[in-house]
Amino acid sequence: MNNSIRYLPCLLVIASVMALPACKKAAEKATEAAIEHATGVKMDKDGNKMTIKTEKGDVNVTAADAGGNVTLPASFPADIILPSNHKVASVVDMAGMQMVNLSTTQALNTVYADTDKGMQAGGWKRDVAMQTGDGATLAFSKDKRQAFYQLGKADDGGTQLAIRTGTAE
Repeated sequence: MNNSIRYLPCLLVIASVMALPACKKAAEKATEAAIEHATGVKMDKDGNKMTIKTEKGDVNVTAADAGGNVTLPASFPADIILPSNHKVASVVDMAGMQMVNLSTTQALNTVYADTDKGMQAGGWKRDVAMQTGDGATLAFSKDKRQAFYQLGKADDGGTQLAIRTGTAE
């Protein structure tokens, strides 16, 4: 059966429940149930925190409300360079790998240059450095760890970043 057709009932349930603004808890429960049904994984949601239970371990996701900011976990490596004046939109933590999505008002070229310089000054070896008009990629390694940066130009002239860090395998 076509995957789109198979997931259609789940999506319709999500859309109908989300349309009822007074039923936020019901919407969250329906979303959880639809995801569990579609993917076969167990999901627990508590406010802006979600735990997805898989056979390979738990995936913990924390996401900010619109315009909000999430605190980085205490386990986030202190030697990972972050731009100044950033807002953390989400954090994913899974078995030694962390992924952080954030934004800053700084221009992409500034964030790219500061990140590259700061990571190398901190003892990280640059493995990849690529730039395009509206995006850039940086990858670094240090002591069997990796840090991967994906930068994109934001509509407001700032920068959106996705940073993944963890052990090299």
